[in-house]
Amino acid sequence: MAIKNEADDAYFSRCPRERVLAQTLDEAFNITFGARHTQYAFWLAAPHDHTKERFGLSHEVLVMYSTHAKNDARILTAIDNIASTPAYKHRIEKLLVLLIHESSGEELPPLLHKQVDWMIVPFSATGLLNPQRGSFYIRGAISRQLSSVDLFGVSSPLKSDKHFFGRENIVQDILARSITGRENTGLFGLRKTGKTSVLYALRRRLSDSKVIAEYFDCQNPGVHSIRWWQVLHNIAVRIIDRLKATRKGVSEVSEFTQQNAGTKFSSLMQSLLNHYDVENIIVILDEIEWITPKVSGRLSTHWDVDFVPFWQAIRATHQETEGGFTFVVSGVNPSCVETPHFDNISNPIFQLAAPRYLPPMSAATVRELVRTVGQYSGLEFEEEVYPYLQSTYGGHPYLIRVACSEVWQGCDTGNPEKKETVSIKHYIRARDTIRVRMTKPIKDILLPLIWWYPEEYDLLHILATGDGVFLDEYLRTKPESMAQIYRYGVLKEGSREFAIQGLSEFLIENGKEYKEEISPFFRGDMPPELLPEIPDIETLGNLFKKRTELEIKLRKAIALYFGVKFNWDDNQVANVIIAGLHKRADRPEPKELFVGRAPNLVLNELFTKDLKDIILHNWDSFGQLFGNSKTRFEMNMDAINVARRVDAHTKPITPEKAQAFENSYNWMLSHLAHVPDLR
Repeated sequence: MAIKNEADDAYFSRCPRERVLAQTLDEAFNITFGARHTQYAFWLAAPHDHTKERFGLSHEVLVMYSTHAKNDARILTAIDNIASTPAYKHRIEKLLVLLIHESSGEELPPLLHKQVDWMIVPFSATGLLNPQRGSFYIRGAISRQLSSVDLFGVSSPLKSDKHFFGRENIVQDILARSITGRENTGLFGLRKTGKTSVLYALRRRLSDSKVIAEYFDCQNPGVHSIRWWQVLHNIAVRIIDRLKATRKGVSEVSEFTQQNAGTKFSSLMQSLLNHYDVENIIVILDEIEWITPKVSGRLSTHWDVDFVPFWQAIRATHQETEGGFTFVVSGVNPSCVETPHFDNISNPIFQLAAPRYLPPMSAATVRELVRTVGQYSGLEFEEEVYPYLQSTYGGHPYLIRVACSEVWQGCDTGNPEKKETVSIKHYIRARDTIRVRMTKPIKDILLPLIWWYPEEYDLLHILATGDGVFLDEYLRTKPESMAQIYRYGVLKEGSREFAIQGLSEFLIENGKEYKEEISPFFRGDMPPELLPEIPDIETLGNLFKKRTELEIKLRKAIALYFGVKFNWDDNQVANVIIAGLHKRADRPEPKELFVGRAPNLVLNELFTKDLKDIILHNWDSFGQLFGNSKTRFEMNMDAINVARRVDAHTKPITPEKAQAFENSYNWMLSHLAHVPDLR
């Protein structure tokens, strides 16, 4: 039976073409329902027992049917709309969709490749109706599609519930604190532990409620590079934009100033809560380090000053709305809520959002994650694998996924009849490739410790290398030194055993070198491999000295020539110099340089390029001095300016440019020697 009687009577009996095609799925499915959505038909297919077992299916599979000669992104929109409809969203599989089409199919590979939320297996109507297609046609196609994608290799934060495992209790706890308790929350942990995925899940849980939850990534320059009142304005605009999509009469947000931002923001939040059927407003600030004093990058140093007024405004809004407005902060470094003072000024949110550290995944959660993804991927894991993974990788979800990804790549998962069984031996055999692939994420885990907890990093290195005696002596005098390490889950609770096996191995082999590589640089700086070449300071010093010598001679030449020409009239000399100077961002009006100042004082402040511009503008006066060779004068002045002192005064100089400078220096010096009193 391919079509259930109820479905046939209600729908398929009126759609003969669809009825014929639906019956071709009986190799793997029974069709239980049929309907239309806009220009597409869709069916629900209940998998047979062997199909359930092979592909790990526990719900019905959505089947789309398109009669279009060419399919486009509208089919993806239709899938999302159907899957989110209350009548179907708990009934269908989260990942797998079958697409039956009447087109040539040429347009489908690039279309399906672009989306990441669904595993869509396409079938042409012609192929399904082919009597020679074989008895594994449906299951073979599904197997090939699923085995072509590394489902364990997901590295970005999870924006849907399809791969979200083991953190739902944390999401619900934050929801309860924010909505019921009207309290603020801090969520912290090592990199790649799933913090951002939790925040995305929090926002999804509130999507159909009267609670507005807006997420902001502080690593975005649109947050960390602007001033505190501008960030408040951006938050307000985002919240208003959300409201305008569902409510009428919501006004635009006027600009905030430094003086009125705090009061305007609080008044606006109170107005939204009181007049627009909004029960709570939650602002989520991820990567909070980027706007935290002393730990933000060099690109964000203004937050050393802006942090206090920004959070004073947020705290006041929280209090004035009686907790209707709350915030969630998240990141690696919790100093924003744990430090009582910044530069002798009270931290407005000290202890206002108790920091919670994301715990490692338990063995049961690891089992749920690995088993579920493995079923889709054609793998069946022996039970002993799950505690092994939890113990070896400390319950770190990303590291566990990386290890499983490496094992998956070495397995044959294309068999449509059965899954491949994975044991601990598979991980032992893949140990070397796993170790290589782990290097980057392990560096990511250790990097914040080098940045913000260098003492703890050194203690970890000592522990890894086995110097327990020194560590014991040190901890007797400073027993609190390892507290943050335990909070992060780097060590197993109550012991000195590394929770993540690869960490100790990396520290032993590369720990010292990695710290030396990273330590001179700060968050926000370029990675060491991208830093500019270190210049030859001695060579640059000689060039600067010679360029300065020429500048002095050029200034004196200009003063002498203009002085003689205008009978030493300061006003006329000033006017002719002004005419030769170009406007710059730091000098919008050159004439302002001469307000209350003599020309000789202004000349002393002009750069090589300025002197060049003045001479070129008055070439009729200076041409003979430089052999009437205007082009050669420009060329030599440009060569000399390689040792400029404005925006790149320590730029490395190649040997070729250094030689060109010497040639130009000698040429200029020989011509300036003809000026009286300059020898």
